[in-house]
Amino acid sequence: MLRKLQVVAVLLCMLSYAAAGTVSIGTVSARGDMRVDSYMVKGNATLFDGSVVETGQATADLRLDKGAEITMSTSSRGTLYRDRLVLQRGESELAASSSFQLEANGLRVTPNAPNTRGVVSMKSGNTVEVAVLTGSFGVRNDQGLLLASVRPGQPLTFAMQAGGNSSAFSGTGIISAEGGHYFITVGGVEYEVTGQDLSKQVGKNVAITGNIVAGATPADGASAVVAIQSSRVLAAAATGGGFSAKPWIIGGIVVAAGVGTGVGVYEYNQPSPAASI
Repeated sequence: MLRKLQVVAVLLCMLSYAAAGTVSIGTVSARGDMRVDSYMVKGNATLFDGSVVETGQATADLRLDKGAEITMSTSSRGTLYRDRLVLQRGESELAASSSFQLEANGLRVTPNAPNTRGVVSMKSGNTVEVAVLTGSFGVRNDQGLLLASVRPGQPLTFAMQAGGNSSAFSGTGIISAEGGHYFITVGGVEYEVTGQDLSKQVGKNVAITGNIVAGATPADGASAVVAIQSSRVLAAAATGGGFSAKPWIIGGIVVAAGVGTGVGVYEYNQPSPAASI
């Protein structure tokens, strides 16, 4: 009887969407119970633009018509649209080669390369952790500013500062010069920098603070223009790829090295290795 009621609930949900002229955008399956648009579902369900998926004690696999694949961890909740998943609780693994993005706490996580796979986790204190297994993720704020390029083995956390300055910038990297412009790479992202005596700092590891110049067009495809207010040359060399061991701040968001615990979603869903004889 319970099974029949669950089937009826799912059919009513599908009929209500069909009546509104909504077209299916994918499917979801779970190894146990889940909720789709507040209806308890066991097994499989059809997804529509705006569907809300909630997991309990089981993970859920979402397969979209655009080719993106998502695995939602246990105790997770998210709203699915044609071009994105808005994660509201828990963590999700995303495998995509297109522009499909995963949003969490106002951050936009998008694949930078084909066959990208990684995990986005919502932590306490308005913190989001992004870990990559293959390819790379670009992480942007709600204004579209690129904050970091996350690569395998270099998980990052993004914490929203309470009352943070939306234009503040603080980071460490090697100063370079090209075509009369100066640049610094922080978190795998290149920024154009302006200020005094930059020619003397080329090739050096420099800690800078400044402000992102609103409306300025950066040279050579850099993410933004930063007007340096203060700088300090450091004795130690920067780490590879512009990733600092210390946190940096971009637009009121603190970026720091993560621990990659979200990769557990991926590992949990892998088949167990065959027992050796």
